[in-house]
Amino acid sequence: MEVKERILTAAEELFMQYGFRSISMDDIAKHISVSKKTIYQFFEDKDEIVNITVRRHFEKEKEVCNHQVFCNASNAVEEMVKVAKLIKLNTLNINPAIIFDLQKYHPKAWQILQDFKQDFILHSIVRNLKQGIEEGLYRPDIDVEVLARLRLEEVQMGFDSSIFSPVKFNPYQTHMQLLEHFIRGIVTDKGLALFDQYKNRD
Repeated sequence: MEVKERILTAAEELFMQYGFRSISMDDIAKHISVSKKTIYQFFEDKDEIVNITVRRHFEKEKEVCNHQVFCNASNAVEEMVKVAKLIKLNTLNINPAIIFDLQKYHPKAWQILQDFKQDFILHSIVRNLKQGIEEGLYRPDIDVEVLARLRLEEVQMGFDSSIFSPVKFNPYQTHMQLLEHFIRGIVTDKGLALFDQYKNRD
């Protein structure tokens, strides 16, 4: 199991840095100094490794959100900003090509991403919007279901290199611009004051 875990850890590191398409089984083997034959003792093919590493990655994301973000935010606006700053950490360590690679070359892993979006991210946004309305920080007349889906697509759009090329656009600044545009459309005056306060914190 130790070798299997080393393979998965190495694969995730390489995939996140270089994208899924450009990393081969040979690359993974060389990265941890084992033979390719050793990798095939644990995994049928690269696609299986991709599927497992993607699922593991999103499980970690859930854990971080639940234990470091959602539990520590004092209100809905602060939670939105904390999530955006978590995205900042991700953009520093993730190759923008991974979304395209998943969609085109790894359909099962792409479906894992879609399930994560619908089952966890969308649910979290809906909860946040309802909470913000109850706290008087978001306008009571917003359509929660519509705007939750808008925010969900904004997050993915920020990672889409065909729209926001990382050569031209700073990924974190792009996400913050999208968030600010979204937030300003839904907050009350009280919520806006809090947003301006939180967004400038380190």
